[in-house]
Amino acid sequence: MTTQTASIDTCPTRMPVSRRARFHPANVKTGRIPALLVTILAAGLLLALGWALIDRSTALAIGEGQTPTTGDGLRQERDARPDAPTISFIDSQTPSCLLLDYQRDVCQIQFNYLYVTAASSQYIISMSVRIDDKFRAYYSGFFQTYMYIPADMNGKGFTVRCGLPGSGGNPYLGKGYSYTIRARETGGLGAANYGTVYCPAGPRMIHLPLVKKN
Repeated sequence: MTTQTASIDTCPTRMPVSRRARFHPANVKTGRIPALLVTILAAGLLLALGWALIDRSTALAIGEGQTPTTGDGLRQERDARPDAPTISFIDSQTPSCLLLDYQRDVCQIQFNYLYVTAASSQYIISMSVRIDDKFRAYYSGFFQTYMYIPADMNGKGFTVRCGLPGSGGNPYLGKGYSYTIRARETGGLGAANYGTVYCPAGPRMIHLPLVKKN
């Protein structure tokens, strides 16, 4: 009688390892993690720098195509004395230049209002407006501690020529006019505002050639 014995394998059966188990963080060598983080951070920095350069170039392109403003920055001055009250700065908003008659090349410069206050115990003597170094308005004070000039005191404004397109250095607008507003008080102090206002462009001038008749 033949006796059969079953053989028992003492070695455990090797189970297949899944992909998830292979790439588990516990199976990653610790020496590779810092290098991976450095690579990711460097790539992110380069990407952010690239987008910043693109945004800057886009903003510059848009800025070149926009319509320029109608006035330059206002510059203010006033006289002052140490340890003594001084005249106030002149309060004047940015002037505007409006197109009145395109065919006749007529524009008007307007100021919303002009305002100045004298120093303590002093009075405003005068205020004046110059456009391109020519007197266009003069206001006299009479025992008043301040002077307020609303827009309607100047009628429709100060009439000027609009100018050819680009004549003021700006291809989108017409001629530019410099203005000066000055105020004086009884104490001898003064204040002044300076600026430039640009007008809309007037009609283009086309010079036809002179043709002689036979």
